Amino acid sequence: MAKEELIKGVLYVVNVIYAVFGLVTAATGIWFFVQLSEFVALRNSNHYLLDYRVYWPQVAPWFFILLGLFVMMVAFCGWCGANKESRGLLGVYGFFLLLIILGQLISATLIFVFVDGEDTDRFIKDTVYDGYYNSQSNPDVFKAFGKIERKLRCCGANDARDYRSWRNDLPLTCCLDSYYRATCEFTDKEANERLGCAKVASVYTKIISSSVAGASLLISLVEITGLILSWKLFKSLREVEHYITERKEGETEC
Repeated sequence: MAKEELIKGVLYVVNVIYAVFGLVTAATGIWFFVQLSEFVALRNSNHYLLDYRVYWPQVAPWFFILLGLFVMMVAFCGWCGANKESRGLLGVYGFFLLLIILGQLISATLIFVFVDGEDTDRFIKDTVYDGYYNSQSNPDVFKAFGKIERKLRCCGANDARDYRSWRNDLPLTCCLDSYYRATCEFTDKEANERLGCAKVASVYTKIISSSVAGASLLISLVEITGLILSWKLFKSLREVEHYITERKEGETEC
């Protein structure tokens, strides 16, 4: 019994960690979605009316939101299974936990494989170039592109020289302390040292994606611990039930 209570106690703690992980995962997906929606809004939809492809940066936020909610549900199932000592709930918990682990391993591997892929670079560069060219005629897009420049500390699509063809100076978002300046000249050293937003956005997206994938792999190790504990408790409960059944049969024979 002491062994069972120890396993149950550890399983409680592990499932609390799972629930927190699920909440953080869902929150990360929402954050990723908000960040990406600002970025994707720069795309000129008229160019992609016949492009039905779905790129992984568009899918990833929804995947993490759904994964986070699912993990919280499975964690609750595991907690109830341990609390009620229900083999049925523990079996369901172990099955779905195994699916989560496999899903995380597969998704993390795919992100690592495709994060440097040609489609990813094309998606990011097309988005940046669309935003830059549309900003020349659309004030709203110009403002949105400026937010990207300020956030990523980049300038233009390729670099600051992009603006020489249609402006007399650089946007304030290309310069340091842009909130406190009236103008940003082409001779500004800091602005000219900045990389283009196409390159910076590509690196930024890859760093975030790789970090999330790496964290997913680390969490899967903790989940494997929970899977082992649930199996041990499941097996222990089966032995107890078998012992009680044999004892009752023996009492009946007497």
